[in-house]
Amino acid sequence: MKASIIGGGSIGLLFAAYLLRSGMDVSLIVRRKEQKGAIQNDGLKLKSRNGQFTYKPDVHILSEVESIEADILIVAVKSYQVADIKSEILTKFEQTKSILFVQNGMHHIKFLPDLKNHSVYLGIVEHGSLKESDTCIRHTGVGQTKIAPYIDGHSGINWEQYSTDSFSFVHHHDWYEMLSKKLHINSVINPLTAILGVENGRLLDHPDWIDLMKKLSAESCRVLHINENDAWEDLLTVCKNTSLNKSSMLRDIESRRKTEIEAINGYLVELASQDQIELSNHEFVYKMIKGMEM
Repeated sequence: MKASIIGGGSIGLLFAAYLLRSGMDVSLIVRRKEQKGAIQNDGLKLKSRNGQFTYKPDVHILSEVESIEADILIVAVKSYQVADIKSEILTKFEQTKSILFVQNGMHHIKFLPDLKNHSVYLGIVEHGSLKESDTCIRHTGVGQTKIAPYIDGHSGINWEQYSTDSFSFVHHHDWYEMLSKKLHINSVINPLTAILGVENGRLLDHPDWIDLMKKLSAESCRVLHINENDAWEDLLTVCKNTSLNKSSMLRDIESRRKTEIEAINGYLVELASQDQIELSNHEFVYKMIKGMEM
């Protein structure tokens, strides 16, 4: 089985390292020549609880390749970058049967119907990872990758066969249920931790912060049509289980990078406006993050 991975960030590097470790033939496709050269020279280093490992994937620059043969394409770029590379996916991976998208939020869903000639899967990644350099990824928290079919999905791929103790794949039957539950959690934890500058667990330290969480959670549940009580319990569990983690949005703000606020809270605000639902708290945190990005 041959896999191509678009994305040289923390998730792309994590997938590349573990799929190489499982014995899969992996091509890593990055944006910058500097990163390509560094990985070719030094290899891809994985730091995990089981030790430190170095792998040598094939590395390419997306803009420089005409086509790449692969059984699976994993798109691990940020949600706001999916639109920019859609045409290249359509042309350069025309023969690739299966494509897996692992973005935060649900904004990228609007670009997927054009991929009707492929088996398209959606995934959510529950691992903790930290990109220490262009060539080094630290696996900070073991979780799972949940995968659900979006278009067709009958490609014959058994994702779970590539699972290991440290990097497992789990099949989910309903992509909307899977993504909406994750979106609800991200829409509360990500903007609040980024605005307050705190780790996930710190949100539970102050009653006023918990009140903000409840208001954001209730609004998310209303527009996503999910059970409010169950969603709140899931949110508390994630905060406790990832108490020492920094959200991806907080890391983006600290590193002066563009965030995925458009794909998370922005998507909810857009969805609510179509149904004439007011999301005052989400509109507030959305504007706060947009201002902090600048």
